[in-house]
Amino acid sequence: MLEIDKNFKNKEIYILVTQTFFFLLLAILVMRVFDFKNEASTLYSVGSSYVFIVIISLIPLIRLVDYKHTILLDTFINIFFILIASFLLLKEEQEIFKILYLMPIVITSLKYKKIYSYIFVGLITLILLGMGFLSNFIYIDADIMLSGVLFLLAWLLGNMTETEAKIREELERLATHDGLTDLLNHRSFQTILDEKITEAKGNKSSLSLLLLDIDYFKVYNDSLGHQKGDIVLKAVADIMKNNTQGKGYCARYGGEEFVIILPEAGIRDARILAEKIREEIEKTEFIGMQVLPKGNLTVSIGIAQLPLMADTKEKLIQKADEALYKAKFVSKNKVEVYYSVFDELSLVLKDEEQELLNSIRTLTMVINAKDRYTYGHSERTMELCRKFSISSKFNDFLTKNLIYGSLLHDIGKIEISREVLNKPKKLNQSEWEMFKQHPQWGADIIRPIKTLQNSLEIILYHHENYDGTGYPKGLKGKDIPIGARILRIVDSYDAITTNRPYKEAMSKEQAVEELAKYTVTHYDPIILEQFCEMILKKDDEQ
Repeated sequence: MLEIDKNFKNKEIYILVTQTFFFLLLAILVMRVFDFKNEASTLYSVGSSYVFIVIISLIPLIRLVDYKHTILLDTFINIFFILIASFLLLKEEQEIFKILYLMPIVITSLKYKKIYSYIFVGLITLILLGMGFLSNFIYIDADIMLSGVLFLLAWLLGNMTETEAKIREELERLATHDGLTDLLNHRSFQTILDEKITEAKGNKSSLSLLLLDIDYFKVYNDSLGHQKGDIVLKAVADIMKNNTQGKGYCARYGGEEFVIILPEAGIRDARILAEKIREEIEKTEFIGMQVLPKGNLTVSIGIAQLPLMADTKEKLIQKADEALYKAKFVSKNKVEVYYSVFDELSLVLKDEEQELLNSIRTLTMVINAKDRYTYGHSERTMELCRKFSISSKFNDFLTKNLIYGSLLHDIGKIEISREVLNKPKKLNQSEWEMFKQHPQWGADIIRPIKTLQNSLEIILYHHENYDGTGYPKGLKGKDIPIGARILRIVDSYDAITTNRPYKEAMSKEQAVEELAKYTVTHYDPIILEQFCEMILKKDDEQ
């Protein structure tokens, strides 16, 4: 890209030098007609003549006032040159000086399309005919030949210029666009995002970022080959472009990930667009999509907004990525707006508790990396608890504590080794005794944060059974805090509807039947009935 710009600037310099040279010839002709015929020339008049020559020669430099000079400015310079040259040639009556007419043709042909050069050829031809009429067409044959040469020169140079412009345009596109999907490439995305964020901050407006990932794309690619995978990538890119025209910028972020920048768009508009894209991709038929787990191709989309959720480019991308992660690991084929319990908590925590919260956030990331099952489980459980709270119309106090507790309920697993957490077989007695300590360890970790004290019991007792056979304290019935009783059900539901190394996931109908087997023994029967009712509702009713 830099090399292209350099060559373009070099061409501009060559054109400017050529134009200056022709104006120098014009200035000499001016002096020939008006000054050098004066036999009584003084030293002063001769000096003035040279100053005049220099001034005329520098006329083309007015183009430097506007680096991206317009065609209007060049047209003015060329017409001025043609008229002055024609007037002087008429007075001088020497054919050799008609070579000056080459300048506007050469300059225009090298810079613009052929049509502009043809206009100047036509203008010069009319002037030649006019001068020929005044001289009884003595040199009509030479004038016709000159017009023909000028036309041929305009055609040749004009074609070269248009070809060069097409090549330059294609090179610029290759430098800024992805070769496969024809979307903006990663570098262009970063550049445009920087510009739009600066504009948004200056205008105090919003900007939304959508990060899109194709679900199970590796499965599709490995099963059908990269050529079929490329077809999918192109199709997804086309759907994005068609739905985003005039609203924002689409780019390929990398691999099967895409990104959309929506200037001056809030969360509502971003979500509407994201849902439209998701639904259209879901309904599109692709060859061999039967190999995918759900039998069709789907995408997950994460959304973040500036300045509501982030104030820098890096944070905005991070938030959109976290929202995408949640969409993929909660259910896939989903649009998720960024939301973080940790961000919400940081607003209400005291200064001395902020550092502890950051440590807990880090521990959560570590446990997600250690335990393949926990990876996504806490987020899914939190989302189910949130939906259940809304469905059951719980008060804000219980809802918030349930959300906080469900997100952090497995944080005590940080004390358990990776081998035990990911063991595909049944745990032995010592391993099981260690595992049963994680609710207590989790409660101990968050105990120093006073703001989370009401969520502590949810974490501590989320493995207690309704009949008193659970752990770590063996609480029974209503002695178990209601938040812990809710989480006990939600935690179990997510466990049996998620693929495990030793067991395939159940459908929601199968899961409801399985949970019903343990009503009263493991689960509060009233809460279980309400939860199952919510789960079995159609998606459009929830």
